[in-house]
Amino acid sequence: MNNPTPRTPAAQFAYRLSIAFIPPTIAAAVFALLVLAYEHGSLFHQAVVWIVATACAGGLQMVYVLYLRRMEQVSAYDVPERLQRTKPYLISAGFSLGGLMILLFLNASLFVWGLMWCFLVNTLLLNAINLRWKISAHMMGFTGPLVFLFPLFGWKLLWTLPLILLLGWSRVTLRAHTVSQVVAGALAGIALTLIQVWVIISAILPLMK
Repeated sequence: MNNPTPRTPAAQFAYRLSIAFIPPTIAAAVFALLVLAYEHGSLFHQAVVWIVATACAGGLQMVYVLYLRRMEQVSAYDVPERLQRTKPYLISAGFSLGGLMILLFLNASLFVWGLMWCFLVNTLLLNAINLRWKISAHMMGFTGPLVFLFPLFGWKLLWTLPLILLLGWSRVTLRAHTVSQVVAGALAGIALTLIQVWVIISAILPLMK
């Protein structure tokens, strides 16, 4: 982000927290756990799958936003202006689509390519919502991937609740979002990802047999 550094201690903490838990960071961590748990190929294969997944679910998007900021096409690195988010969202969806195709070619685990599918579709849905209302992408990017960790950790994932609340607080403190936008982002991340999981199981997997 390229916002002026907040001056109060609380705002400084919120600023650092908001940077630390950007969606690409969460994606990289979740994909690492999924690869370790479900990819049974060689170490090289696991590394390639993780690199592709991480790059296409957030890494390339970060590079693109940095480019947009350098070209002064967005006002800050977190793209605070709602109308400036359309192009980054659509490009992000394109990267996710490319990543999905590569992961399928690599015969990656269902959990890995399934999460990439969710990034693709949820980003398109996020863009559709953003055309009318500025929902929190930070919150969607945090809660959505947690759905894929439930088979691994079950209700132990409740320990992430304080982090979710802190992230929501940071976005409101920085005046990046309202409380309703933060809550909507958190709930939408879970709900939309669950819907995508249902679509994968009920519609996509039967077509792949």
